[in-house]
Amino acid sequence: MTEHRQRIRYKVEFPATFSSDHAGMEIVYNLGIGGCKMVSHRKIKSGDHISVHLNIPKHKTPISIRTAKVQWVLEHGFGVEFFEIQEQERARLEQFLATQIHVAS
Repeated sequence: MTEHRQRIRYKVEFPATFSSDHAGMEIVYNLGIGGCKMVSHRKIKSGDHISVHLNIPKHKTPISIRTAKVQWVLEHGFGVEFFEIQEQERARLEQFLATQIHVAS
């Protein structure tokens, strides 16, 4: 699988929830302003649209992404691209990412 990311990703590990036809609590890895990798055992399909709530440590409320599209699916995880996020939520995400070290490719 060849990835063509246009934005930097950061190595993170914290819980998140998503909802669509299925809902669940997952773990987020490789987070960037444009998307993330989520580790999951739930059945989800490439092309599905979901909403994502990032439960970032030390933040009182999750960062909410209204719409994300599942770009790829592996046995125990999937990657999403963020499509619809309110400006306030985007600013919160950018502020969090500014504190992280870029280590994911």
